[in-house]
Amino acid sequence: MIGCFSLARETFDIEFARKKLLKTKRSLTKLNKKIIFFDDLITNDKIGENAIKYFKNIKCKKFIVIQSTFTDAKFISLFVKKFKKPILFISFKEKRSGGRLRLNSLCGVNLGLHALIKSKFYSNFIIYTNDEQSFSKEILKFIKTKKSFTKKNYLKKINSKLVNKKIIKFKKPKLGLIGERPEGFDTCDFNNEELKSKFNANVTKIKLENLFNISSKVGKKEISVTKKNISTNLKNTNQVNQKELNKSISLFHGLEKIQQDQNIDAFAVRCWPEMFTEYGCASCGPMAMMNENKISSACEADVLGSLTCNILNQLNNKPALLVDIVDVDEQDNTTVFWHCGLAPISMAEKNTPSATVHSNRRKPLLHNFAFKPGNITIFRVSKSENKLKFIVMNGKVLKRKNSFSGTSGVISLGKNTHNKIKNLFLSGLEHHVGFTYGNVLEDIKSLGKQLKIPTYTI
Repeated sequence: MIGCFSLARETFDIEFARKKLLKTKRSLTKLNKKIIFFDDLITNDKIGENAIKYFKNIKCKKFIVIQSTFTDAKFISLFVKKFKKPILFISFKEKRSGGRLRLNSLCGVNLGLHALIKSKFYSNFIIYTNDEQSFSKEILKFIKTKKSFTKKNYLKKINSKLVNKKIIKFKKPKLGLIGERPEGFDTCDFNNEELKSKFNANVTKIKLENLFNISSKVGKKEISVTKKNISTNLKNTNQVNQKELNKSISLFHGLEKIQQDQNIDAFAVRCWPEMFTEYGCASCGPMAMMNENKISSACEADVLGSLTCNILNQLNNKPALLVDIVDVDEQDNTTVFWHCGLAPISMAEKNTPSATVHSNRRKPLLHNFAFKPGNITIFRVSKSENKLKFIVMNGKVLKRKNSFSGTSGVISLGKNTHNKIKNLFLSGLEHHVGFTYGNVLEDIKSLGKQLKIPTYTI
């Protein structure tokens, strides 16, 4: 028997997810009558408990996990500990329509794979497309093979002996952690002692309530001046809820004041749900403004992500951005980098940025634009497989329309972009990766050698 269940989060387009799920189930049933489905979408802990009870009574040799939308890794980590059977993830493509990222399924797989690889559990994934023949072939291959997935080397280690001996001036960064990482986001873990010993970095913990308190005291005049200033580069600021926009601007000044008072070099911010549910606005726009000032602000309290961007800031003296990898198109040989709306305006072509609301939470302020074309350096301070490493590569932002609401770019990684993304995911790469415009790849290699951190590419 092959067990099959589906993961989803209700903040995404659940009805659309159900339609995709139904089609996938039909395809799977045609292939093998011994696939046993747990019918409910697993959207919360209670349904997850029911799924575990259900499969306890069925002797499944393997499991197929349909990643219907983005989810954290809490349930899949628990499930694998309980059953210890081979699994194959299925994710969905999404139309690059310029509208809402309805599922963010691929990023959910990315996060889940990282968590499992961290626990030394290896799996695989496929992306469901309209190519039924290719899909069927991959599913049948998984069903028929008797072997479990094993560890493979998907990355290429850079020989430090061949790296430039250039000495990199690296300022010890002071990182501000505001709040705690969301539950199930193993990708955002960090080791404080390791940061101190390897990077001479310090992490200052700041309560989320402190940010709210400081931000709430920002004066109306200060907010008004900033609103006027941002409106010169940002269209449609008058078309979003003004009370919520003012709150969002006050968050920017709150971050600014904390940064100035405590000499913070980069932030890792718990950006949801409390920003929306307690303070009443989105933090994306404020964090974008901090990114513009080269005080990088990482979502979801991702400390290593904030360090990643700080390193790019130091090496390049240009804004850096932390993004999700949300789509891959094999025929187009591209991938999509996206995040809700926290890209600095300098990453957009002139006169294109506009103000918008969060696609799931419907509150401002978010930036909305496609990244300008140009060569980029892609980088991550990674803890994949629980080992500290640098992962680095060059890429190119293509001149394309905005793929999804918020800030995004269509990226080429050269030949076989599809395979390169797959290899990155199967290597345990976190669900956030940083990039900056320009080429600082050799400097990153030199810094890795200098800090005695192994450096990898694809």
